[in-house]
Amino acid sequence: YMHKQQQLFYNEEATSMRQTAIRTLLFYAALLSHSPAAAFSFNSVRNQQRNSIHHASVESVETSSDLVESSSTPSSNSRWATNALLFSSWTDGIVTNHAAKSFLRYSIVNKLLQDHVVDKEDGLETSVKFSPCNGPDIGAINNLEAADILSDRGKQFAFDAFDAAVRNEVDSWSKETLQYISTETGEVTVKLLYIPTAMYALNPQSSNTPGKQRQRARADGKKRRTQVLNLLETLLSVDSSENLSLQTITLDLDDDSLKQPEGPHNSQFPKDGKEALSTWNPTVIYVEGGNTFWLQHCIDKGQYSQLIIDACTGESGAVYCGKSAGAIVAGDDVSTATWKGWDDPSVVPNRETYDDWIGTRGFQFSESLSFFPHMSDDWIELVNDKVKGKEANSTCCLREEEVCCITGERKQTFVVSGAAPEC
Repeated sequence: YMHKQQQLFYNEEATSMRQTAIRTLLFYAALLSHSPAAAFSFNSVRNQQRNSIHHASVESVETSSDLVESSSTPSSNSRWATNALLFSSWTDGIVTNHAAKSFLRYSIVNKLLQDHVVDKEDGLETSVKFSPCNGPDIGAINNLEAADILSDRGKQFAFDAFDAAVRNEVDSWSKETLQYISTETGEVTVKLLYIPTAMYALNPQSSNTPGKQRQRARADGKKRRTQVLNLLETLLSVDSSENLSLQTITLDLDDDSLKQPEGPHNSQFPKDGKEALSTWNPTVIYVEGGNTFWLQHCIDKGQYSQLIIDACTGESGAVYCGKSAGAIVAGDDVSTATWKGWDDPSVVPNRETYDDWIGTRGFQFSESLSFFPHMSDDWIELVNDKVKGKEANSTCCLREEEVCCITGERKQTFVVSGAAPEC
């Protein structure tokens, strides 16, 4: 009987019957939840419903960028970020790149939608458990169905052909979904966790004292964070910015310090880096550029790697934005940072040479793909030599105007380009 009731989920022409089936299933789920022999729960039923809706619509797509060179076997512990953008330059790669901004907005909105669904599911399940005789709130169930429809539409975009027509569809979906979330919750809350650690590395050759270097780096980081916030406000405002609640805080992975909290007066900020990456549930994690070796050292020293991986993977992972050094550590092999000789490894105790970094693994947000930012024609011969020498599994070379977009559900990467910067 209950199997037949579940089948009614998928009959779009029988709305009232489907609602009755949901009520019946949740009633029994609530009763069974108090028994050790419980066979299923509300969330398991919801997952079956979503899987049936989405199963046929999403297929795995191979990497579409022609900037990728394959050379050796993938790493065994590869994984995929939920959604990520990796780039060399914020201004040339994101701000002036319409395709990148469209994918960034899509990624954030998708994260917000998944969080909204989880919150509604948890609330509905709790209400049914505590009041099983009354059954579930049919209005809340219909609300979840509306969210499922939006989620399903969001999963059907053809990112392998991310032309103007597709971008218009994506932007339309993003705006509609933002309006839905704003209507349901009263406001859209976006949390930015800004990590400027790479740019905080001291320069031994500088004439400034370490104190002055840190002071200048913190001031520069605050300015760059403001630029990110301004773009997020532009991309995500629904009708007006009054419905948008932007919260941000800066995390330095070197000492686990949180500084410069900013947001509405009722904002609740995390107490430390671990909380910032977990229970605070950031919408966007932005990892700034700078010295890659110092950044990776601080990630290792503070045992942040798994925390960042957990925060940026899964169905509702945070959107990872990695600029330059932040892009390199998101890849499979961090040793691409040794190729140009720009970053100084001597800032890291006991790992002062480039050879000390060969084979260092990053977050592996796109399986075996590694990243080489700030690509130009000057580096073509170098890159070809490194790839032939198998110093990286597969390497995506990113020019200043290019962004590598990652969508984990489809196991897909693609590169979008803005206008090339003037020389």
